[in-house]
Amino acid sequence: MRAYLSDVVLLYLDELIDWDSYLNWRRGEASDAPVERAALREVLETAAQICAEQEPKLRAGWAQSARLEQGQVVYPPHIAETLEKLRAAGLVSFGVDEQYGGFGLPAFVANVILQMVSRADAGLMTILGLQAGVAEDIQRYGSEELKQQYLPRFASGEVMGAMDLTEPQAGSDLGAIQTRATTTNGRTFVDGDKIFITNGGCEIHLVLARDAETFDQSKGTTKGLSLYLVPRTGADGKPNGVSVTRLEEKLGIHGSPTAAVRFEHAEGWLVGQRGQGFNAMLSLMNNARLGVAAQGIGIGEAALDTAIRYARTRVQFGVPIADQPLMQDRLARMTLELEGSRALLYRACALADQNRAIETLMARVEAGSKEISEAHKAELQALHERNDTRIRLLTPLAKYMGTEAADSISRDAIQIHGGVGFMAESEVGKLHHDAIITTIYEGTSEIQVSFALKEIGKGALGVVFEVLEEELKAFEEPRMKDLADKVLAGMQEILGAAGALLTDFKYAMMSAQALADVVASVLAAGELLKQAKADPRRFDLAASWIDRRMVDLEARCKRIKTGSVARLDRCASIIALAE
Repeated sequence: MRAYLSDVVLLYLDELIDWDSYLNWRRGEASDAPVERAALREVLETAAQICAEQEPKLRAGWAQSARLEQGQVVYPPHIAETLEKLRAAGLVSFGVDEQYGGFGLPAFVANVILQMVSRADAGLMTILGLQAGVAEDIQRYGSEELKQQYLPRFASGEVMGAMDLTEPQAGSDLGAIQTRATTTNGRTFVDGDKIFITNGGCEIHLVLARDAETFDQSKGTTKGLSLYLVPRTGADGKPNGVSVTRLEEKLGIHGSPTAAVRFEHAEGWLVGQRGQGFNAMLSLMNNARLGVAAQGIGIGEAALDTAIRYARTRVQFGVPIADQPLMQDRLARMTLELEGSRALLYRACALADQNRAIETLMARVEAGSKEISEAHKAELQALHERNDTRIRLLTPLAKYMGTEAADSISRDAIQIHGGVGFMAESEVGKLHHDAIITTIYEGTSEIQVSFALKEIGKGALGVVFEVLEEELKAFEEPRMKDLADKVLAGMQEILGAAGALLTDFKYAMMSAQALADVVASVLAAGELLKQAKADPRRFDLAASWIDRRMVDLEARCKRIKTGSVARLDRCASIIALAE
């Protein structure tokens, strides 16, 4: 169990997150932070125990896929058994508020649980993550009637959910959605086909559909899209025109059913405002992106752990390969990649939690059940705005870093195993197959760095760096200050490089990944330094990250500043050689 509940998780639970403010804002002055933290730790320990106990069965059943039998999706036995254990522990819809029967867990704790589940089985995590995400979107945007009707059933595990976006012609381009929602006599019916729907055999579907009234005018845009809750079964117990037409065969995450879903005059209920479905879905997708980052980190943990254990027992030339310099360096790089990604995710989660707590407090103020001074209100609003800007940049960076790390670490783990790693039964090979999809779904890595570039273009970099500069200048111990100064110098390099991109949109898009890499490097560096201050055992980790990444950062920034859009022409001529 200890492998699942790591020291760094406890470090955030005990020291690196301001739980006092979070609990005060969310629950009021009567909250007892030590008791609440103890309760959160107990939840994490329960999840860790379930995952550790189920891991052997989940790994052994990796190749078993969900099946479609008479229109019903059937989970493999190892998936169904673990889901039942999590359901019995109340760990299926983490974010549902207490008033609807849930735990109302903070995003940090919820994503650590998803990380644990993914370490045991990434396919299981996709089912569980969707369950939590769909319930949270209903809670955030649904009417009180919908909340009362469905959230208790999500919290108990009675129903599960899916997010239905993708269509044959509409992948990343949601403006191409053609699923139609027609409203007649106050009732809405949905018609269309969706593909690649994770957990598509579930009872509750959140469907992004184009409203019939504005269908022709809004085609090709995200305007006119609304979000509808469409159950498979009507209130009368009869089928509601929702059918699974096939299940996909995938390279990995076999236990998670990926379905093609058809809606034939299926009745749906509006979630949020008509025509604002894209915005509501973005909220779900942003939460899902943090969840997929957690999934990547869980896969990375599993691959790294497996690689280290193998390297310590595999003897070549009279010594374990783990003691050979090249292998030590590779294992250290894998660890750095994992921990840097984890640091960025945990900070993004902490900021999201802080903002939700502020929103809860403000709702009580607006309702008249809580009084605060105008000055304090303005201070909290400013903090919320600053956090929101940071979250919008950190979320795509966390998803990008966490999933690319999973892909890279699991691939390196195969290399460490040598020929054994290439065998079909290889555990690290299976982990790598699971990792590949994380860089694709919920927005590809290319989409994530494009989103990050968009936020940087809107001024997010200045806000994020202002906070980071304050944090870095607070380090006074000589060794820590020396590292912080290196990161500060890196930030100046980035600002110069970012400025060089502002005049040419095409070149900026071409350089988006390089810019995302260096920005993520300094943000993770700041977080790793905070970890090292709280736990000196992590100093070498922070120092090595900074020493390696700042050298790479300098080279990348120089390339950005000296390059131009002419590189696109060169790319075209190079590609032509392969045609």
